[in-house]
Amino acid sequence: MDRKGLENILAICVVTVFMGQVYISPFSKWFRFSLAVLVLSLLLIYFENVSIMVVSTSIAILMFLFRASVHFIAYPQMSFFTTLLHYSPVAVFYLIYGLLFKLLNVRDKLKNPMMFILSLWICDSVGNIGEAFLRSFWIDIDFDEATLVIIFIGLIRSLVTCFIYQIILYSKNRFEREQKENKFKELLLFTAKLKTELFFLKKSMIDIEDMMEKSYELYERVEEPMLKDMALNISKNIHEIKKDYLRVVLGIEKTLSDESRNLFMTVEEILRIINDNTLKLIGVSNKDISMKFIVKHDFYTNDFYPLVSILNNLIINSIDSIDRVGEIVIEEDIRGNEYIFRVIDDGAGIEEEDIDLIFEPGFTNKFDKTTGKMSTGIGLYHVKNIVENHYNGEICVVYEKGKNTVFQIMIPAEKIERRV
Repeated sequence: MDRKGLENILAICVVTVFMGQVYISPFSKWFRFSLAVLVLSLLLIYFENVSIMVVSTSIAILMFLFRASVHFIAYPQMSFFTTLLHYSPVAVFYLIYGLLFKLLNVRDKLKNPMMFILSLWICDSVGNIGEAFLRSFWIDIDFDEATLVIIFIGLIRSLVTCFIYQIILYSKNRFEREQKENKFKELLLFTAKLKTELFFLKKSMIDIEDMMEKSYELYERVEEPMLKDMALNISKNIHEIKKDYLRVVLGIEKTLSDESRNLFMTVEEILRIINDNTLKLIGVSNKDISMKFIVKHDFYTNDFYPLVSILNNLIINSIDSIDRVGEIVIEEDIRGNEYIFRVIDDGAGIEEEDIDLIFEPGFTNKFDKTTGKMSTGIGLYHVKNIVENHYNGEICVVYEKGKNTVFQIMIPAEKIERRV
């Protein structure tokens, strides 16, 4: 047995012996119904790799010695041998309990609550009946009455054990489910960002193709040999860069398409994930901002990564525009053959003269108050490019001084809606 196994056995023994001090004594001070049996059952299930007989034998010895020692210290007028004799049946109980626990394969009956309860009931009742039978030789016990009480308490203890196990199992499954959901949300947001960058990689490939054509055109036009060779080399190098870009784009695209080809989500599910992420951002910003989501026409889509990226960028802008307290509303609706998404905030707003510039690359009014570093100014530029070039949609900003700022996105239904 390895060190970890010994540590687990020691932990089970210590906890069980300690819980053995929480008990009731319906017949006499020598016979107890304690929480130790309930705890032992749960621990034997949890530590499924430990030997049942090794654990039960160890607890039988330790429980017997511990109770006898405590009683001898409290009542020194009784000889230690007599004390040992009176507490020896407790060892018999744990030996019988462990043996039956193993023979009935209680660990294999966890998926069948009725058989699980019945098996525990037999282990508990038979063990206690055996202990009571031994005690009846030197203690006046009504054995028939004791047997009925033992069976009844054994049933109660088995039911409670099963109930606690189901609660633990439910809590464990819920925790694991929440962990998986959180990982999925993080993966979704990460993939959305990756899809956005992939879109701009494709755009860069178009620019590279254009530059390659121009450099080759230059090669054909110039007459001077040195410049002609230089133009040809530039054209070749640009072509190599384009091939590298293409390999990267195809690799990422294949990975993302394999992962999301059969993955569908509703708008409500998308907005719920965005809401969870936004609440984290608001918490970090130390602002008092409330979120409101309105879905008037829910639908399925498997092209949701760009939409997540669009809404995320706009929401982050809204958070930045709110000084301390405010509200952000995300609305979804349908108008004719277009889906309409609106991101509304009651922040500082946009200067009227800046409305025509906010979608230009590099334009920004935001800066880090701690470092004084200006923002990159490409968030809204990204949004506009995705809306127009990926979804063939439109984006506009509606703003009146002193009122809410509204970013409105219009996407053709055939470009985003997918039926499962």
